[in-house]
Amino acid sequence: MNMLAEKFRTKRKELGLSQQTLAEGICEQSQISKIERGHFIPSADILFKLSQRLEVTLDYFFNEQIEVNSNLSNFKHLSSRLLDDRNYDDLEYLYKIEADRSTFLTLEDRMYLDWIKSIIDFYQYHLQNEAISYLENMVSKMSSNTLIYLNVLNTLSNFYSLVGREKDYEMNYSLLMSLYKSKNLNQQEFLFGYIRVRYNYAHYLVSKEKYNEAIQEAIETIELCKEKQTSYQLAPLLIIVGNSGKEFLDKNQVKDYYIEARELCKIYNNPLMLMKIESYLNELENNNS
Repeated sequence: MNMLAEKFRTKRKELGLSQQTLAEGICEQSQISKIERGHFIPSADILFKLSQRLEVTLDYFFNEQIEVNSNLSNFKHLSSRLLDDRNYDDLEYLYKIEADRSTFLTLEDRMYLDWIKSIIDFYQYHLQNEAISYLENMVSKMSSNTLIYLNVLNTLSNFYSLVGREKDYEMNYSLLMSLYKSKNLNQQEFLFGYIRVRYNYAHYLVSKEKYNEAIQEAIETIELCKEKQTSYQLAPLLIIVGNSGKEFLDKNQVKDYYIEARELCKIYNNPLMLMKIESYLNELENNNS
């Protein structure tokens, strides 16, 4: 289904219009059906009249940056937090609720649920190959201009890293960085996505014991967070600097990074990470006593 068909059908259902009601006085009902199945592109005159009845501009149908309303707004908000916390148990529980609902979903919402399912399959059921194949198939059919494409590509990159497909990971990382260069980082969804990609890369460098490069990547991203006045991923980035700097920094400097991360976790209510930081700091105190 093309973008015109998807947006046309979504807007009609959102307004509660039947195909016959929408077509009345403008065109045949069968033409509406063909438009929504992607089998017919109406003339500019007819499309203009239909857009007026649908209460949108013509640009709505062809501009990928204009989003349709989502019936997954609450789920997306909750799942975003659960993904950051790596809380896949609760994520699976909420996913099953949404998947069982009969609510009308846009194409992007359906892709969002498919993306979440692949994450659950990978981490909860250890279906690594299946999850990777599914995401590879998804990205091959998606527009690179959409936010969901960036999210799926980033997850696929992480999967590559975790199964040892380093060349594939690095190729995807380069692609993601080039795509984000064209995005407006003053928009929160793009800013957070960009920070996630760079955090993941710093984490990847740590896994390869490239500690100097990991520190540089993390510090640059920390500066970006401060410049954009966001705390998003700031605590994990500080921890990367602390962990990677154990060979180069004295114990007090390392401790300072952990303490700063701890305070952020307290402010922004991240209990799981807070427990890990407290455990490390207690271990550090015991070693010094």
